[in-house]
Amino acid sequence: MTVEKFLQDFVPGAVTADETLSELTGLSNSAAATLSRRWLSWTDDEVLDLHTKLVELSAVDTSLEFECVFKAGLAHSDGRVRAAAVHGLAESGDTSAVSRVLDLLAGDGDTEVRVAAATAMSSFAEMASQGRLSERLRNRIFTSLSEVLETTDAPPVLWRRSLEAAGAFEDDRVNRYIERAQASDSSELKCSVLIAMARTSDARWLDFVTRELENRDATVRFEAVSALGEIGEESDAFYLEEALDDQDLMVQLAAVAAAEKIGGPAAKRLLQIAGQSPEPSVAAAATTALGSIESEDNLVHTVTPEMASKGMFGVGAGTPVDDGVPYDAGEREGWSHIGEDGQAFHAADNFREDDDDPLASLMDFEADPGQYEDDD
Repeated sequence: MTVEKFLQDFVPGAVTADETLSELTGLSNSAAATLSRRWLSWTDDEVLDLHTKLVELSAVDTSLEFECVFKAGLAHSDGRVRAAAVHGLAESGDTSAVSRVLDLLAGDGDTEVRVAAATAMSSFAEMASQGRLSERLRNRIFTSLSEVLETTDAPPVLWRRSLEAAGAFEDDRVNRYIERAQASDSSELKCSVLIAMARTSDARWLDFVTRELENRDATVRFEAVSALGEIGEESDAFYLEEALDDQDLMVQLAAVAAAEKIGGPAAKRLLQIAGQSPEPSVAAAATTALGSIESEDNLVHTVTPEMASKGMFGVGAGTPVDDGVPYDAGEREGWSHIGEDGQAFHAADNFREDDDDPLASLMDFEADPGQYEDDD
């Protein structure tokens, strides 16, 4: 369907089938410009309605791509539309619009738009911290967030969203912002502090996080539990015991998710207990989380020197197999993990703790000229 055909069938402000809206996926910039010229004749509410529907639809079906529509929406005169467009771009992960969103963060006259831009920076900052954005763009994101955090008269909600986003960066200045804010009695600010702490993945915040597990506000307890899942070690799983029996359902579900992330014997025991919860959603989530942990555990096999002596891949292919025995790749296929001292080890234990990315060396591999060219 062309954008012209869509506009013939679409009635602004009316109920529209998802199938019709999904036809806007993959729209080109020029087609989106045609759409934006048409919505000049619509009311602001009607334009907002379209953007809101597209944001909701793309959240349900991540294969849909409305980025060009959202980019066009960034220039709309109504701040609500610009904010919705920013949310849409953040959800899509489209990095081509980061600079334009940063411009809105720095200078838009509508606070709602700036808040939306700061919120969007959470996902983009995470990408930057993972090395998925250029160093120039990474620096610009951090600088823009820092400018807000250094502003004493910034709207409180804008400051909080900027702090949450900045947590993705490993920088002492972010730690200072967090330390400055954690003394506040505001539940809203405590939530933002906990979100930022979680994004740092830094165990230095463990005392504050565990203390807030007892907060009277359920929203604070929820964020504290979530943060514990990000920064806690296996030995910290016991902190989740009370949270799994919290009076707030969302806190219980957050505790299940945190236990799954922490893993280990203590977390598994807690999940086994939670699997008997009278809350169906908690019981189901705990059972699923426990199964996930056990599946990961089963992927790690110890390969003995005797198995290694059989050789590499495929050596044991002709050996009769007992179908009643669980499949073990190392034993069946003949590969092994043996250290320089001749001792067997789990593959996952061979990564150095100071490795940011154990696969980085593979990413740097360059093929020899003509190595992968087809032979005529």
